[in-house]
Amino acid sequence: MNILKFNEDCEIISGDAREILKTFDEKAELIVTSPPYADARKNHYDSIHPDKFADWLLSFSDVFWNALENDGSFVLNIKDKVVGGTRHRYVWHTIEALTKKGWHCVDDYIWHKTNPMPGRWPTRFRDGWEYCFHLSKSSKPYFNQDNVRKPIGDWVNTRLRKLGENDLKRHNSENNSGFGRNISKWIGKTTVLPSNVISIPLVGKNKGHPAVYPVDLPLFFIRLLTRKNGLVIDPFAGSGTTGIAALSVGRRCVLIDNNKEYCTLALKRIREEVRSIDEEIEQLMLLEKQAKYKRITKPVSGTNGKPRRRSA
Repeated sequence: MNILKFNEDCEIISGDAREILKTFDEKAELIVTSPPYADARKNHYDSIHPDKFADWLLSFSDVFWNALENDGSFVLNIKDKVVGGTRHRYVWHTIEALTKKGWHCVDDYIWHKTNPMPGRWPTRFRDGWEYCFHLSKSSKPYFNQDNVRKPIGDWVNTRLRKLGENDLKRHNSENNSGFGRNISKWIGKTTVLPSNVISIPLVGKNKGHPAVYPVDLPLFFIRLLTRKNGLVIDPFAGSGTTGIAALSVGRRCVLIDNNKEYCTLALKRIREEVRSIDEEIEQLMLLEKQAKYKRITKPVSGTNGKPRRRSA
């Protein structure tokens, strides 16, 4: 086991997560990861046959469970594999096996890739999405919806301009389905809660790793499922994307990978990209201070008609 440190809030550990996490009893709020897919990337990982994938991932279940706090979550980004022209359902088998071990399957998210890789196949289209399964130790995990709100959109400018009689009160469905809505409740709102479909483009470059997911994907779940300064673990950390996401919003992180080269790469990438994020934040803070200074020092007319400085 080899430990690399970016700072006190970020450790990168080379080794097997099944051994490393044995000492992490209830320390983490979130495990978010994208493990090597079945029989994929044979030049980069030990190949796992789809028929054996569920058992392989299940061998991590106990240490993942023990590493999480009681209201902690486990988010698994994964995708089915095509075998002999049809989808092998190893992903479904894996989730079913995890639920039998006691994990609560809270929700299934879809990562919608807005720029899927090009390709043509006889019986299927391009892969434009992947699963993100939200599992937890409890049926009521920590869940901060307000942290992932998004802008409501321009549609409100026209839709709410002129409300009809049915828009001013709850209007139930005509087919007695039990569903209804009250459009007037949207008045004054600037943000809304997202759906469980997350639209994020693929990473343009592989960052020295063959399967890099975008920073915004783990960032969504880190904001949703962790508190400030909470611990985030990625047991298949690759090039360190999860660490960049965690550090950018004030969370601590432990990144684990059994490939020493990827651990070294992750440290290098975090140093570069987190520094860049910090510089951007400092620049924004400086601009805000300058704007505030200009507001409080703006000349105004005095009682004698001569300009005077506005007091703070």
